[in-house]
Amino acid sequence: WASYYDSAFKLMSSPEISQVLKIPAEDHQRYGASSLGDACVLARNLLNANAGTRYITICHNGWDFHSNIFDKSAKSNHYTLCKELDQAFPALIEDLKKLKTASGKSLFERTFLVCTGEFGRTGGDLTVNKGRDHNRGAQSVLFAGAGVKGGRAFGATDDQGWKVVKPEWEKKRSIYTEDILATIYSQLGIDWNKEITNTPSGRAFAYLDVAGSTDFVDVGDIPTLF
Repeated sequence: WASYYDSAFKLMSSPEISQVLKIPAEDHQRYGASSLGDACVLARNLLNANAGTRYITICHNGWDFHSNIFDKSAKSNHYTLCKELDQAFPALIEDLKKLKTASGKSLFERTFLVCTGEFGRTGGDLTVNKGRDHNRGAQSVLFAGAGVKGGRAFGATDDQGWKVVKPEWEKKRSIYTEDILATIYSQLGIDWNKEITNTPSGRAFAYLDVAGSTDFVDVGDIPTLF
């Protein structure tokens, strides 16, 4: 614990940390003047500092609209969250493209960005509560940076958005969460087939478990992206 607190003190007392945690007023507005926008500014600063940060998670809460999803009188609704995301995420990408690493490449070329939720939402008419429920059959995920071929969309649902009818990738099925994780691991240079066996319990820990609830999953990364 002493070592932990010593490291934390050195971090917080570092003269560089104040610059990393600074959110200029101009950036606050350009990123959307929201908590999501501010988080994206800090993520940009952390990456640009090149001080050893390898993984950043940004959480944009509030999308679980089981009721009143399109109620414009509510403080938070589908429109407000879409606006926050539509301002913050492109601004982050724009800045990462401008900022250069020591090798001359942009931070965008060196950073793999994944924008995703846990699952999709039900399609068709709204529920009795004027919202949308959880839908495991289809969802949208955005990938950018680190060699991703941008400006494309693949995979298609039925006209109600309930289920995938055209996977449009090498496996003739929907893309699963396991495939997304395998792709992230691959881009980070991590072997997702690996198992950790020297656990305290003696039970092996798989990076990706191919045993689903009803059958084995033919997991694979997504080459269509690159």
